[in-house]
Amino acid sequence: MSELINFFNDYEKSNKIEGRLTFDHSLAKSSWLGVGGNAEVFYICDSKKQLIEILSNLPQKFNRSIIGQGSNILIRDGGIKGLVIKLGKSFQNINNKNNTIIVGGATLDKVIARYGEKKSLGGLEFLSGIPGNIGGALAMNAGCFGSEISNIFLSANGVDYFGNIIKIAKEDFNFEYRYNPLALNSIFTEIILSAEKDDQKSISSKIEKINIERTLSQPKGIKTGGSTFKNPDVTISKKKAWELIRETKNHELSFDGVSFSKKHSNFIENKQNKSANIIEDFCNLVQKNILEKSGVELELEIKIMGIRKKDK
Repeated sequence: MSELINFFNDYEKSNKIEGRLTFDHSLAKSSWLGVGGNAEVFYICDSKKQLIEILSNLPQKFNRSIIGQGSNILIRDGGIKGLVIKLGKSFQNINNKNNTIIVGGATLDKVIARYGEKKSLGGLEFLSGIPGNIGGALAMNAGCFGSEISNIFLSANGVDYFGNIIKIAKEDFNFEYRYNPLALNSIFTEIILSAEKDDQKSISSKIEKINIERTLSQPKGIKTGGSTFKNPDVTISKKKAWELIRETKNHELSFDGVSFSKKHSNFIENKQNKSANIIEDFCNLVQKNILEKSGVELELEIKIMGIRKKDK
């Protein structure tokens, strides 16, 4: 039994844990790609107070990480060492004060868009096209159809990985394309977003249009991880990642059950459950090919987590 598991066994003797704590927990179903190893300790948290207490008491030598809906992550076969946290249902609250939306960090993006529709609050429609929850979307400055989280973000409350309470205003964030440096050791438990009054029919029409476009252009009902690569900076290439993939014929690549979707050549489809290594190697090969043929070094948008196992 590991030192970390011993810590939590001792912790539970004197503390009632709200939520669900499991050891050696399989994470394959926690990623949309459907592969991956185990979390040493997995904690579905339903109390901010207890989250603070656990992180404060956990010795600093142990790793901490957080996952959301798993829509844009690849978990390696060796699993994730340390404590893996997922916010539970108590962090899915949503309400508004005038044109300000206050949401829990585990609230699904599409739920926020529909809430805006119900309250005749616009500017949130693009969230219906982003899989996952708002905490994960903020962590990577997610976006689609010409909008991104940084456009509507006002502030966030949460805790850092060591249990310290954090309150972050928009000016404190240094948003970059599909990157938020403050997310590296932060858990966003509450997020405040801006919206604007709009006609409900207009909002409904925008959401419907986004959903139709997404259905037509993105794979559904299959194991995928969303956009695989970030679009390169326009100073490097004016072509988007999917254009570079097609231009270099990488959209035709396929091995061991991993290939690009015929609907969107920047979306991987995973039809195997043998190993995360196969997906990671596929991505590495695409990057190598594009660098050699186009001189552009594509960066992964999918976040790779955990320890890689040696190939058998």
